Amino acid sequence: MFKVAFLCPGYESLGVEYLSGSLRQNGFDTRLFLDPILFAETGFIDNPYLAGIFSFRSKVLRDIKAYSPDIVCFSVISDNFQWACRWAEEVKASTAARVVFGGIHPTSVPDKVIQAEPVDYICLGEGDEAVVELAQAVRSGQDDTGIRNIWKKEQGRIFRNPVRPLIADLDRLPFPDKELFYNAQPVFRKGYLAMTSRGCAYSCSYCCNNVYHDLYGRKEALIRRRSVGNVVEELVKARQRYAPRYIAFADDCFNNDSFWLSVFLREYRDKVSLPFSCYLFPDMVDEAQVLALKEAGCCKVQFGLQVISPEKRRLVLGRPSSQDKIARAIDLCRRHGLFVVCDSILGFPDETEAELEELARFYMEHMPDHCENFWLRYYPGTALTAWALKQGYIDHKKHELIESGTQSFGLLKRPENAAGQTYSRQIRMLLMLFPFLSYNAKCWWLTNRRYRHIPVLPSMLMYILVRLFRHPPFDLNIDRTRDRYGYFMRKRLVGV
Repeated sequence: MFKVAFLCPGYESLGVEYLSGSLRQNGFDTRLFLDPILFAETGFIDNPYLAGIFSFRSKVLRDIKAYSPDIVCFSVISDNFQWACRWAEEVKASTAARVVFGGIHPTSVPDKVIQAEPVDYICLGEGDEAVVELAQAVRSGQDDTGIRNIWKKEQGRIFRNPVRPLIADLDRLPFPDKELFYNAQPVFRKGYLAMTSRGCAYSCSYCCNNVYHDLYGRKEALIRRRSVGNVVEELVKARQRYAPRYIAFADDCFNNDSFWLSVFLREYRDKVSLPFSCYLFPDMVDEAQVLALKEAGCCKVQFGLQVISPEKRRLVLGRPSSQDKIARAIDLCRRHGLFVVCDSILGFPDETEAELEELARFYMEHMPDHCENFWLRYYPGTALTAWALKQGYIDHKKHELIESGTQSFGLLKRPENAAGQTYSRQIRMLLMLFPFLSYNAKCWWLTNRRYRHIPVLPSMLMYILVRLFRHPPFDLNIDRTRDRYGYFMRKRLVGV
C-alpha cells in the first residue's frame, strides 16, 4: 500500500482533511503525525525552556519511521515554515520519503520555498486534485515533472508548472477525513470544524485571499459555495457518528450570500440543531439575518473592524467596510444575545495616539463581548507588505525575514517599527478590559489620558486571563488549546 503521511503542528487542518479524503478515495493509505508544539507557538505561547521539557519530537519521529511513508506532506503557513523545514530535514534523514510543502506560504513565495534543502515538491493553491495526481505518478513511477499546481526540484533543476482552474463544484469533493485527526488524538473530538465555502469575494491587503486573488485572477478567485444539501448531509452524518457538542464554521465570510444562508439556516435548524459559531462580514448583517442565525443555534459571531480610520481601512487594508454598518452589526448581534468578537489591528507604523483613542471611543459606544486586538503582522506576497516596503516602513532585510518565515514580531508581540510613544500597549490593555468595565469607568480611563498609567502585563498572560473570565459557552479555539496542553502535558509528566 502506498503511504502518504501528514505532519501537522498541534491544530486540526481542514485542508489536510480534504486532501486525505481525496487520497483515500483514490486508494492511498494516509496517516497523521501530530507535533503538539507545546510552548513553541510563534506569536502565542513561546518558551524554549518549557518547549524542551514538553517536546514530543523523538516519539513522533519514531512513529513516522515505523510507518515508513512514501510521501510526507506539510501544510505550511509563514509562522510554521521554519518548524516544517526542521522536521523535513529529520524526516529525510530517517526515511526514504519524498517531502511536499503546500499551503499559503509556498503559494506566496514558491521560488523561496522550493529552494529549501529538504523540499522535493511544493503545491501552489488548491491541492485536492494535484496531490492525488502527484501520488499516482510517484506510485507508478511515471513522469511527475508536468503536474499543474506542483513544482518539483530534481538534481538542482526546478520544474515550475502553472496552476489548474479552481474547483468550481465543491460538492464533488469527498467530505473531510475527520478520522485522520480524531484517531490521532482525542483532543479534536469536542467540536466539529466545517466549511461551507472556499475563497472570499474580498481581497483585504493583509489576508491570504489577497495572494490567491493574484494567483488565480480576481474574477476566478471569487467565493465558491457548496450546496445546502451537501453541507447538511456532512453535518448530519457528523452528528450521528461523532456526537460533537457544537459546530465551528471556518468560512472567511459565512454571510456573503444572504439567500443561500437563509435556506441553509432553516435546514440546519431542522436537521442538525447544534450550537455554532461563524465569521461574518459586518456590512451584510441585518436584523433578519441575526434573528435567523440566533434561531438556528448561533452562539458566537466574529467580524473585523481592523482600524478605526475608514480611509486607512479602504486604501491601506483594501477593506470596503462602513463604520456605521460595523457599529450596527455589533449592536444588533449583542441585542439578540449573540456573543460578539471584534478584531482590530494595532501597531501600524503611522499610528497615532489620537487614532487609538478614537478606536477606544468607538468600542465604548458599540461594545463587543471581546475585543480581539492583534499587533500588525506582515505576510509574504500580500499587498500590505508591498505597501510597507514601498513606504519605507520595512527594509529589504526585514522583507527577506518575512519571506523566510523568521520574523519575530506581530500577532501578540508588538512590531519593532510601530509608531513612537502612541501608548498602544496601554490602549490594548484597556481594550481587553473594556468588556468588564462600566461605561463611566471607560470614560474615566480615557479622560485626561489616564490609560497611559495602566501597567502593561505580558500579552499572553493578559490574553489568557481575559478569555478565562469572558468567553462564549462554545469556543473551539479555547477548548482545543486548553485540552491540547492538558492532554499532552499529562502524557509527558507520566512518561508516555
